[in-house]
Amino acid sequence: MLNKCCSSSLIPNQMNHPWSAEASPVLPFSSDQLVAMSGYILNNQSSNGSVQVSFFRGGIDAPALPFQLIVQPGEYKSFTIVGVDTVQIDPSIVVATGEINITVNFQPY
Repeated sequence: MLNKCCSSSLIPNQMNHPWSAEASPVLPFSSDQLVAMSGYILNNQSSNGSVQVSFFRGGIDAPALPFQLIVQPGEYKSFTIVGVDTVQIDPSIVVATGEINITVNFQPY
C-alpha cells in the first residue's frame, strides 16, 4: 500500500507570516528554487488602502509574472501558482498590515 502522506516527491512547507508595511515592499517568501505554492493574503480592515501581491520567477529583479493580486482593506484573496521563486507585497503609498499564508511544494515537477 502506498503511503501518500510521506511521498518523497512532495515536500510541502507551511508558512504563516504577519506583515506590516508603510510604503515599502515586503518579501514574505524567496527561494533559490522554483516552487508551486497555494495560500491566501489578508489585508486587515484597519489598513489605509489596497496592497498588490506580485509573483516572480528569477528573483525580485526579474519582471513580475502577469498574475498579480490586488487586495482591498478587509479582504483576503487566495492563490495557487506554479514556477515561482519570490513573492512580494507592495502597499504602494499606504499604511497596511495583514497576513500571508503559503503552502510551498519545493518539488512541483
